[in-house]
Amino acid sequence: MSSSLKAVLTGVVSGKILWDAPLSARTTYRVGGPADALVTLLDVKEVQAVLRFCYEENVAWKLIGRGSNILASDDGYRGVIIVLGDGFKYINRLAESPGEYYHVHVGAAVGLPRLADWCATEELSGFEFASGIPGTIGGAVVMNAGAWGKSMVDVITDVELTDCDQTRIIDAKNLTFSYRCCDTFAAQKNDSVLTGVLIKLRPSESGQIRATMHNLLQKRKERQPLGLPNGGSVFKNPENDSAGRLIEAAGLKGVRIGDAEVSEKHANFIVNQGSASAADILALMDEIKIKVKQQSGVELIPEVEIL
Repeated sequence: MSSSLKAVLTGVVSGKILWDAPLSARTTYRVGGPADALVTLLDVKEVQAVLRFCYEENVAWKLIGRGSNILASDDGYRGVIIVLGDGFKYINRLAESPGEYYHVHVGAAVGLPRLADWCATEELSGFEFASGIPGTIGGAVVMNAGAWGKSMVDVITDVELTDCDQTRIIDAKNLTFSYRCCDTFAAQKNDSVLTGVLIKLRPSESGQIRATMHNLLQKRKERQPLGLPNGGSVFKNPENDSAGRLIEAAGLKGVRIGDAEVSEKHANFIVNQGSASAADILALMDEIKIKVKQQSGVELIPEVEIL
């Protein structure tokens, strides 16, 4: 990024800008080269200002949350990485008469485990499935994250989209979701940021909610390689089947390229055993796809996003 562009960007962001920021520090795979700039934005006005800067100066940008579903290139990112800061970490229960549902307004940067814990304290049920997913609610909506047979589409009622000029409230009924994807967002041009979400939850007993969360977290610990850097499920589950089962059936558990390894604990996870590169992980993904296609005839589709 030129010095003149850096000066303009500095003028529209109140917080610190990290130049040549290593994405390995921002992704759960712990891989990725430097982004030209990483900005943490504190409010909607700053989001609009940075989006306007990127549009007017023809600078690429990408919003990331906790980087739990992203594989960042070893070459880094030529553009601006946007992170939503404290102004987008609110959780507000809306004042309303008790009924079948209570509604909660959530900032896009709120972590899913934090929100699940808050819901348990407030005796609101329906978000237990997300208690162990290591992402933010904004990213979870965009990819329709889920677990244990539930996903974000089951709880969303509205989303807030902020572009250069305004914030729009979009009824979830006007969004199209599929397995691990919000098709509406996937089809849109990159001109807006999801800054808030409204979810619906049912009243329940706090102890029961926490018991359910505990059981789901225990299952996750037993089945997934949580002790090593990884990006979650690598491939989407084919209809009526499991990507992990197909990968294991192809004899790929424990296969390595460099320090990237197919997890011995769950075959649909690639773990970083220390110094894996994005190239190692991509090469291992390609090998998995080839071997599974040969073994079962199934074409696996990546769930992880390649940045």
